Amino acid sequence: MAGLLRKANIEVSISTEAKRGTMSSGTNEIGSRNGTYWDPTYLTQSGLISKRKDGPPLYAVIVVNQPIENKRQLLDLCNGAKAIVYADGGANQIFHLVKTDEEQRILFPAAICGDLDSIKPEVEEWYASKHVAIVRDPDQYSTDLTKSLKFVKSIAYDWSLSTDDDASKSSVVAEDMLNAVVVGGIGGRFDQGFSQLHHLYTASEDTSSFGGRLFLANPQSICFLLHKGLNHIRTPIGPGYFGECVGIIPIGRPSVISTKGLEWDLDGQLTEFGGLLSTSNHIKRGWIEIETSERVLLTIELDPSRPSSP
Repeated sequence: MAGLLRKANIEVSISTEAKRGTMSSGTNEIGSRNGTYWDPTYLTQSGLISKRKDGPPLYAVIVVNQPIENKRQLLDLCNGAKAIVYADGGANQIFHLVKTDEEQRILFPAAICGDLDSIKPEVEEWYASKHVAIVRDPDQYSTDLTKSLKFVKSIAYDWSLSTDDDASKSSVVAEDMLNAVVVGGIGGRFDQGFSQLHHLYTASEDTSSFGGRLFLANPQSICFLLHKGLNHIRTPIGPGYFGECVGIIPIGRPSVISTKGLEWDLDGQLTEFGGLLSTSNHIKRGWIEIETSERVLLTIELDPSRPSSP
């Protein structure tokens, strides 16, 4: 396809026709203006299956210390991941979740990271006996998620040095094409959920701790931070992909937002807490456009009919 954009598996390969705004279906057209293109379908059940046919997408899964509500989602994400990292007590969640050898294979981690004050001793001992890297960092001014992101960044760099493909090496080092999906990041205690959103926001600014893109996933939805300016997001609705509900949340500061492809489009309106918020909006196209003056959180509902167990 023409016009392959960088950040593989996150931003989409745009055909020449798409750049002209002439996608195959009139209801799925996108504009011809420049901007950032996102294809979050690889985080959906159907997207993971289709991507696997073309090779593994470049992302890592980080499992935090929250109960796993949808085992099928976790297995699908981990089965397509480049690496899996448990953030401290996340190891406890998986240790007690695994029931078969196949699940153990799919969910087996590259490392367990954090201050390790939550992991149970018998769990740590078992994974250490299987030669899993135990990365202990006692720093109390960073969270287990931050420590896990730093580990993901380090292995992305190590892989880039070990590749025989010079072109691939330069792009990985330059752009940190290994992204991260946090599973269980917005469940459980409210304060922990806000902490994950905080780190989603700060990770987009601080490339010293993590240079890739960060997504949060739970059984109901995914969320990620859009860039300032124009964003094109692929949003197919249907079995194994997305539901219709979407939200655009100005979590850092007020933002002026315009949209195309939603049931209730915004047209240069100021959104802020205490004022206008676009929540429970509805997707009406296979591509939507969001233009924003500040970084904003985008939440997209996952197909509510997908199975929750293997």
